Amino acid sequence: MKTIKYLSYLFSLLYLFGCGGDSESENSTEKNVQSPPTASSSDIPKIIDSPLDYPEVRVEELDHTQEFFKEQHTTSFSYVPRKNWTSYTASKNGILTKILLFGKANLIDSPHYGLSMSGFIRADKPDSGPKYGQWSLSRDEIVTQLASQSLDARSAGWLTIKMRGEIPQIAGTKYFIVCDRITENKAWFGEFSFAEADPYGLGSHWLSPEHDLVMRTYVGKTDSQIKALQVDPQPENSPPLVKEMLPIPVSQSPNQPFIVQTPYTPEPILNDSNKTPLIQPTLEKNLETIPDSNRSENNQTMKKSLFDRLFKK
Repeated sequence: MKTIKYLSYLFSLLYLFGCGGDSESENSTEKNVQSPPTASSSDIPKIIDSPLDYPEVRVEELDHTQEFFKEQHTTSFSYVPRKNWTSYTASKNGILTKILLFGKANLIDSPHYGLSMSGFIRADKPDSGPKYGQWSLSRDEIVTQLASQSLDARSAGWLTIKMRGEIPQIAGTKYFIVCDRITENKAWFGEFSFAEADPYGLGSHWLSPEHDLVMRTYVGKTDSQIKALQVDPQPENSPPLVKEMLPIPVSQSPNQPFIVQTPYTPEPILNDSNKTPLIQPTLEKNLETIPDSNRSENNQTMKKSLFDRLFKK
């Protein structure tokens, strides 16, 4: 009897284990159904920093300009701090729209130069001042811009860098054009002309406090800024502006001063009697008003005195 009870107990255990196998498979199937499907890498959305828009301005005007350069000398930008900026001081209020540099495309097969650079604008200090906007410049863009000026890639010409975002410009504030990235893991980008001996005292290049890039900055004003100044905006159907003729930078010469003096133009003086403008007489006009006899006497006196001084008896 004990043997029969033992066998019956054994058969019941075997039956239970057999049913348990089926329940495990069902449970595993249930788990597979509940587990979420894994997404492939192509299905995962990529996070891309969208660039800022170009500022919409109604008027645009030249602000800073430095147009002297040293022959056969160029400089570049790095992304490394203390080697990645150039500065200028704004003289007009508004929004920075574009910056023009004078240079050429760097060698494409160089182990040191990348194919593009990008950065932003800082105020007051190049490493910690307020940060504004975005900008970028590639070698392909440089080649295209030079070609539009009938120049090859290794000839120097004006290069336009358009600013993105509303970058404020306050007269009297120093701003820094900062590069923070160069592609292809390279250290340098560009070959840009510069001047020595500090021809522009309100800015400098990282290379030296007395070096200044050949550069032009442009400031624009929005409709709201124009209204604040109580200036009538340009009408929508106004004729297109004539393309600006950019000057050729001036080569530095040790025999010539940097600063070219602006010719003096006499201010008009209003005559109280009839309110008509009168131009101040120049030296030539003054000489014309002197009678011929007096003029000849003065010349003879000057000649005689000079002769007496040089050839004394």
